[in-house]
Amino acid sequence: MHIKRIIPITLLLSASAIVAEAQYLQDVLRYSQPEQGATARFRGLGNAQTALGGDLSSISGNPAGLGFFGQSDISISFDYLNDVNKAGYFGTSSQNAVDRLGISQVGAVFHIPTRRPRGNSLTSGWLNFNLGIGYAKTNNFNTKIGYSGENPSSTFAHFLADEIDYNGSMLGEFGYASYLVDFNGMNPNDTYHYPIALEGNNFQENIYTQTGTQSETNFSFGANYSNRFYIGASVGFAAFNYTSRQLFKELGYTKTVSDIHPDNPNSEFLDPASDANMILDAEYDLAYDFDQIARGRGINAKIGFIYKPLPYLNIGFTAASPTWYNVTDDTQELLDVLYYDNAQATEPFHEYYSSEDDGLYYLEYRLRTPYRLTGGLSAVLSQGLISADIEYVDYSSMHFSASDALPLSEKTRVDNDMADGIANTYTGAVNFRIGGEYLLADNLLARAGYGHNGSPYKDQKLTSQTVSGGLGYRHNNMYIDATYQHFSQSYENNPYTVSDWWGADVPTPAASVKNSRSSVFLTLGFKF
Repeated sequence: MHIKRIIPITLLLSASAIVAEAQYLQDVLRYSQPEQGATARFRGLGNAQTALGGDLSSISGNPAGLGFFGQSDISISFDYLNDVNKAGYFGTSSQNAVDRLGISQVGAVFHIPTRRPRGNSLTSGWLNFNLGIGYAKTNNFNTKIGYSGENPSSTFAHFLADEIDYNGSMLGEFGYASYLVDFNGMNPNDTYHYPIALEGNNFQENIYTQTGTQSETNFSFGANYSNRFYIGASVGFAAFNYTSRQLFKELGYTKTVSDIHPDNPNSEFLDPASDANMILDAEYDLAYDFDQIARGRGINAKIGFIYKPLPYLNIGFTAASPTWYNVTDDTQELLDVLYYDNAQATEPFHEYYSSEDDGLYYLEYRLRTPYRLTGGLSAVLSQGLISADIEYVDYSSMHFSASDALPLSEKTRVDNDMADGIANTYTGAVNFRIGGEYLLADNLLARAGYGHNGSPYKDQKLTSQTVSGGLGYRHNNMYIDATYQHFSQSYENNPYTVSDWWGADVPTPAASVKNSRSSVFLTLGFKF
């Protein structure tokens, strides 16, 4: 049987502004956490490159490092990613993995020595002005998280009720139209919508996938003054493409007359003449599908210097401007609910499928990422070197501005909500990197590195660590470097959120996730 429920409320002012600001809060952080693009050599050093030069990583890192080149250089780097997520959800464990192979870096430096009289080898003054151009992958978004289990305390219908009362979203209206949400117009607490689904041992499954990359193409300049002071600048053209999908499923049961009557005696579900009454004491099968495609193009700049107070000691500094992005975001939400008379029934007596057009949103916005300040020290020893960086990133300085195509009132609301969300959610973070290189034999080098990223959140200590190691070989003007890098991070993933109004007995469900990323980098280069 197919029955239709008339939605008595219209809460949408602009479809493009409906997607919850929480989504965009996550997005602006995602696009604001690029890695420095690097060759396999500098990745083996933990990316502690601010006070080092003579490597093509300087094109996208500290451009002052280009001043170290005494001849031209070209290289290409390949990467292989193995991403593994282990998740636990209400006592059930699961694991998902993704593999990717690609190009992580391509670059060239052109050595331009200063003019000098024939036969005169200058060692003071400006010795060279080198130019660099390069592409570097700065983020690999590819990952997959999946988990399932029996939730004893909340249902997706709690989230749908909140979406109507607090966010006024089309998804909330889908929940009402599908009979998963009841309406109580006499509630004194201004919370008018309640879940029809019963709490307790609802089977839930959530699969979340991401694909895409972030990258920069840099045009850089570096100069060498007396082999003591190196200065450089660069302009970067950044881009990202990001696709995500969440597929959430839930199996549960609807309430009975005795469950509804004490809280809402005037509920339409209690009226035998209402179509809603047929939904009571039934089994439901719910599927929620969220799809997002985002594209961004931006520009940034860097300046840096490296100073040698002693022949073996380097002091480096880099200031990176924000990246100013123009972003387009396409999002679609779908909700399907099937109702069955009992667990043995094979055919549903009622089916609800949300409108594809109503759940489709499009938004253009401008994003300004945080500025970055990085200082570094390196010591060049007889058999190798050691290098360390410390970096400050002010995530609270991120800025979001919706397109002027929105009605002014909606643009103002979204911009103000995002500004408040960024200020209340994010803070400054300190990142630390250290690495070393040792000459094992003629032309053969070993490397190791470590990196620690501080938490960007005010109230959540979400840190991550990276460990790396590798080898390098030089022969005449050719070189090859290989690095293994391991990244790890632990965090919680919420399939949906439940407001505080429902109380501590209806908490937001959370899956504990441990993400491990193993990457292999290979660089082939030639000096000329």
